[in-house]
Amino acid sequence: EYIRSVYFNKLETARFSSSVEKFVGFTEQGQKYAEDCNSDASIVAGMRATKEIVCQHYSQSIYDNALTRS
Repeated sequence: EYIRSVYFNKLETARFSSSVEKFVGFTEQGQKYAEDCNSDASIVAGMRATKEIVCQHYSQSIYDNALTRS
């Protein structure tokens, strides 16, 4: 799962989670941010692409590397 959190003053205000494939807001400002991001298809598509690059592309090499060292 890929999670990207947005913080303001050490408080998590919003989060993108790849399991639900959308932004969720936890504060009033975070809810507005999540609404704006979710209404822009290019932002959501960019987060999906980031998940593929970070999680799916590198996970196999990280997994293989961990197994060779244990």
